[in-house]
Amino acid sequence: MTALRVFPFIGAFVAVAAVVLAIIGVSTTYWFSAGVVHSGLWQNCAANGCFRSEGGKAAAMAVTALIAMVIAAILAVFSGLARNKSDASNNMARLCGIISVVLLFSSGVLIAASLYAAIGLKFATGYSFTLMAIAQFLSFLGAMLVAHWMGHSFTVIS
Repeated sequence: MTALRVFPFIGAFVAVAAVVLAIIGVSTTYWFSAGVVHSGLWQNCAANGCFRSEGGKAAAMAVTALIAMVIAAILAVFSGLARNKSDASNNMARLCGIISVVLLFSSGVLIAASLYAAIGLKFATGYSFTLMAIAQFLSFLGAMLVAHWMGHSFTVIS
C-alpha cells in the first residue's frame, strides 16, 4: 500500500507536463498551416509577417483547460500530502483527489473542444495542435493515476 502513495505525485507530475505542453501549444502559432500560411490562437502568419488575431472560443477553452490542469496538479499533490496513513476517512485528501480527477478530465474535454473549434477538419495541423493533443492525453493519464490511488487508498478493509 505504501507504493500507492506516490500515485497522486506521479499524477501531478504528468499534469505538470501537460501544463507545460499546453502553454507551448496555446502560445505558438502552428495550430494549423496551409502552405506558407500558418495560424495559432493569437496570431495569423503569412509570408509577409504575422498579424494579431482574436482567439475566440477556442482560445477561451484552451486557457480554461490550462488553468484547470494547474489547479488539478496542485490538488493532486495536496491530496497525497494530506493523506494520513492511519486515518482511512481523511475527507480533505479525498475531496482534493476527487476535484483533481474531475478537473483533469474536464480539461481534457476542453482541450478537445478548443482544438475542434479552432481548426475543424479543413486544415493540416501543426506542432501546436499536436502539443495540445498530447497535453490532453497526459491530462487523462494524470486523472487516471490520481483516481487509481483514490480507489486503493481510501478503501476500508473490514
